[in-house]
Amino acid sequence: MATVRPAKKRPARAEPRAPEREIETVEIETVPLVVWTARLSVYFVALGGILLVVYGLHGFRTNPESFPLGFRLDPIQAGLYFVWGLAGCVIGFFRPRLAAAFVVASAVLLTGLAVLGSFTPYHLGMRLDPRVNLFHWLLAPVAWAIGLYGLWCHRVFAEPS
Repeated sequence: MATVRPAKKRPARAEPRAPEREIETVEIETVPLVVWTARLSVYFVALGGILLVVYGLHGFRTNPESFPLGFRLDPIQAGLYFVWGLAGCVIGFFRPRLAAAFVVASAVLLTGLAVLGSFTPYHLGMRLDPRVNLFHWLLAPVAWAIGLYGLWCHRVFAEPS
């Protein structure tokens, strides 16, 4: 049996190569967790603002139990939430370098409200029932963790190497 040899390949014409381009790197600036946490204060602005408008329309002696679940705050606490949320929004959107300190201050405020509602008879005029206390007790450790982590990151990355 005869074997057939494959035909020789002609050498391909050498085409001039384009000069290699440098790979461009795109740096994406990420927003730290503490800044997002401060921006989430918009929830407190909305909650406090809605309740203050409702209290303004129906009177400040309106029973909070007549409101839907999640809106049963007294006027003092609604005002506190509104002002604190407004400060958080300003810091989160316009002064993000202050976000870690604001989140730690929020953790202190939430812990103080939780302690006031749970362990003391003095509530500073606020109606701190068990549902509101549970909300504060659940939110305070999260705020502490995020705030302290933000301060730690700021300290670690700000140090000269």
